[in-house]
Amino acid sequence: MPHIDKPILIALILFIILILVFFVVSPEYQKFKDLQSELGIKKAEYNAQKEYYSAIGQTYYDIKSKSEDIAKIDNALPSDPNLGKLVYYLQEQATKSGLIMKSLFLTKSSTSTAENSVKDIAFSLNLVGNYSALENFVSYLEKSARLFDIASISFGSGETSGSEAQFETQSVFSFSMQVNTHTY
Repeated sequence: MPHIDKPILIALILFIILILVFFVVSPEYQKFKDLQSELGIKKAEYNAQKEYYSAIGQTYYDIKSKSEDIAKIDNALPSDPNLGKLVYYLQEQATKSGLIMKSLFLTKSSTSTAENSVKDIAFSLNLVGNYSALENFVSYLEKSARLFDIASISFGSGETSGSEAQFETQSVFSFSMQVNTHTY
């Protein structure tokens, strides 16, 4: 067996180890680094999506918890004017307050071309009754969940009803009222 010098053998082994590291270990280490970097990116994307969906879930539960308030807003400012229900409501409240509705006219209904804009609906009411009944009717409109604006009230002639033996007399008036409401 030939004799090999120890320094040459050590140099040769170091050279072989260096070549193995350069051609075998280094590429694998680079793949490992790339995969580790990719894993970090995927973790960051996952955490961002998790936070995003968590925020959406929280917003959903916040909206659900406020659904009663949202329903009140939808009732106050409905998307569909539904004039039949609106006329019925006005007639019902007039009767409930002690007024007689002689006539009800739709005086104007503005339509807007812009989407999601508020549209105005105006009614002209002719009512007969006493002042306290009118006061009750206005109170019912103010307390309504739907938004009503009373634009004008005009009084007509009054007739006194009651007997002379009574100290209190009530006058029956004719009222004309302009009521506005809104829809979107």
